[in-house]
Amino acid sequence: MFFFNKKEPVREIWEEVNLGQVKGWQCTPFLKSPNVKHLFTGKSGDFNLAKHRPTVFPDKGVDKNRETLCKLLSINYENLVVLPLTHSDTVLDLKYDTKEILPSDAVITTLTNIPLLVTYADCVPILLYAEDKKVLGIVHAGWKGTAANIVEKTVLAMSENYQVRPSQITAAIGPAIGQKNYEVDEDVAKKLSDACESDEILDRLGKKPKADLKLANKLQLEKCGVMKIYVTELDTASNHAKLYSHRIQPTRGGRQGLIACLV
Repeated sequence: MFFFNKKEPVREIWEEVNLGQVKGWQCTPFLKSPNVKHLFTGKSGDFNLAKHRPTVFPDKGVDKNRETLCKLLSINYENLVVLPLTHSDTVLDLKYDTKEILPSDAVITTLTNIPLLVTYADCVPILLYAEDKKVLGIVHAGWKGTAANIVEKTVLAMSENYQVRPSQITAAIGPAIGQKNYEVDEDVAKKLSDACESDEILDRLGKKPKADLKLANKLQLEKCGVMKIYVTELDTASNHAKLYSHRIQPTRGGRQGLIACLV
């Protein structure tokens, strides 16, 4: 795992954590802040966090798993906000505690004790935090969201709504499908390369192009001025013993989550 910088990579550690029933990963730089808690969860024990179709997992187990997750992180389950995902570029600015959450694939907030949860299998989960302004953001970036520049739009919302400079933001890009396992059609490849203004994200050696979604989002973050970007090497498709992958297990695949909370 590496800290990516335009000049040279500096090795950093993604800490694998075991909370008993819940296993996952935390990005070490975020652990230095006493004001934010976070976890990128894994699938250990079939710890599914989403109600979705098609799946073999019953809905009734999802709420229990979410409650368990919050309890183990010592955050308030009753205040949990789960993003209703639409693979869009919609960014929600959460200004007050409410259960009526509009469909969106990213959320920003300055509210404390409001846990935010985004679920995913192969899509890219991104954690954003501006320590100086105490502004938190989480992003779900599938290929459609990446092509629509959702992570850039989230950074822009943090800047416009809370006067956060991009250089103040620390970003963590969590487990997602890796390039070697993400074959796409040519039209998708073009949309993704256009969105990050680079063909660097594409491997064209096979019959169909393969796209690097994590790199695409990293390049977009760099383009809008974010400099502290941490990217895990974990590939959901290659590590399906630890992580859910929709491509590997379409119906057996549950959803892991990125949960974060200002405290």
